[in-house]
Amino acid sequence: MSTQGLSISLVPLALRRINGVKTVSSGAVNRTIPQPEFSETLRRYHQQASMPPRGVPKTVIGLWKSEGFSTTFGKYRLPENTLNDPRVPRESLGIAHVGYGAASTEHTLFDTDKLKEIGDTKCEPNFRGFYYEGIGSIMRIYEPGIFKKMCGILGLIPRNAPPGPDNTGFFAKFFSTFPAEEQRLITHGYGRLIAFSKISVYKAIEEAAVLPQKHVYPAVQGIAFAFAMMNHAEMPRLLENSNIDYPGQIRAAFQDGLVYGMIFCEWFTPGLLSAWKCQGKLEEKLIERARSESALNLKRGYPLSFALEKSIAAAAV
Repeated sequence: MSTQGLSISLVPLALRRINGVKTVSSGAVNRTIPQPEFSETLRRYHQQASMPPRGVPKTVIGLWKSEGFSTTFGKYRLPENTLNDPRVPRESLGIAHVGYGAASTEHTLFDTDKLKEIGDTKCEPNFRGFYYEGIGSIMRIYEPGIFKKMCGILGLIPRNAPPGPDNTGFFAKFFSTFPAEEQRLITHGYGRLIAFSKISVYKAIEEAAVLPQKHVYPAVQGIAFAFAMMNHAEMPRLLENSNIDYPGQIRAAFQDGLVYGMIFCEWFTPGLLSAWKCQGKLEEKLIERARSESALNLKRGYPLSFALEKSIAAAAV
């Protein structure tokens, strides 16, 4: 199988990953955060990303800083802390729930009952799905192997961090405690971190393709979403070359992930897609889909959690 049109040289790709990790980490403060400070800091990150001239790079930086800050919010808890706070910008709630979900997973040591309780009591209901997606990212980081060791070296987790849940049968026991939609979201988060842990998007897709069937689509979508965020400066080329040489559902999942990356950015800093100047026919088709989905999000009042109302995958069945 080929992803040649998506190829990125190893050095730039590695530097982009490191920059992404550093930017997320720059948002972390490693202390408790009073509720007013949390909402005000997220508002500031959002305002900085929204200042002209707008662009995807500035948006992604704002998203990553917000994620890092929300991770701190989940690690160093105060009784008053909640994401269900009208002072938090709605544009920031998606990424805030992702970071909070990741941190809550570490905080609870993968205790599923505690994770569900936090989801029920601390999340904004329409954004709760993003919280569950964050769980999957930590599952990948804590999975025994080279990537876990690298995360320890980079300071993302303690060097002597215990392993995560039993990964037999692709975490079958852990997943069995969650309903299907939450399993999809957790797998998407796991897929995001597959993208960070592999040297190429090809290797990442190959790993996802051999997962149990129900996990393949969300894992590939998560890979594509992360690939879009890491390589946001090259989004026109990535979109135009996204018709990858894979079976239809995998190709559709990959394109859905790229499109959702644009939708996610548009929700955080509205106006990006209206100003987008397409250079290729497939890029134009996918950007138009992102615009359509973003309009539905505005009408609904919130974005779907890593899902499209009219996905490419559904149309491909």
